[in-house]
Amino acid sequence: MVDGTDGNTSSGPPPAGPPSGPLSGPPPERPPRRRGQRLLLALIGGIVLVVGVVGVLMGAGAFDDGGRGTGQSAGAATLPPPAPRTAGTTTPPASTDPSSADGLHAFGDTQRYGDGVEVGVGAPVPFTPSRGAAGHEAGNTAVTIQVTVRNGTDARLDLALVTVTARDGDGREVTRVFDDEHHVGPGLTGSVLPGRSAVAVYGFDVPPSGRAALEVEVKVGFDRPSAFWIGRVQAP
Repeated sequence: MVDGTDGNTSSGPPPAGPPSGPLSGPPPERPPRRRGQRLLLALIGGIVLVVGVVGVLMGAGAFDDGGRGTGQSAGAATLPPPAPRTAGTTTPPASTDPSSADGLHAFGDTQRYGDGVEVGVGAPVPFTPSRGAAGHEAGNTAVTIQVTVRNGTDARLDLALVTVTARDGDGREVTRVFDDEHHVGPGLTGSVLPGRSAVAVYGFDVPPSGRAALEVEVKVGFDRPSAFWIGRVQAP
């Protein structure tokens, strides 16, 4: 169709306008929030907090026996702790001799230990040392004492662990006397078998001021307490 006015050719009605609404289409849907998960996490956090508080209170003793912190339930029996023990050590046996409860004897008595070991000390006997004697001084009184050790255990007894010392009436340690001519030597040596005894003679030099009494101490090994024999020294 030709418009006679301006000579333009028309091809039909004008095109329709742009479609209504946004060109990009409807917005995407948001994923639903996981409200249940958040609630679960919050609940777990609360439980952890409560457990931590309870642990702190228990550590402080708030729940122990009315808050006194004793750590024991009502009515619970309390047992005494076991006695400490040291590997390789034993308790020294007590003397079984009724007359030696304190380890003090008269000369001629016997000290008996719980493991079977027995010790006897004879009375001091004055003697005159020879020229070759050692440990004697002029004016002193030299005496000998006989020491007997009986091994009542089931094992050998080492006599090197036997020590014999003496003090005079004033409490001073007296000197050992060695005299080969009178068979006064180093004392007990070697070892003694089970059920057997060993005997040795010891010599001591007692000064004039201490002649009133003589105290002899004998110790056998490390596990037994010392025993003592006390008596008068006879004039030579």
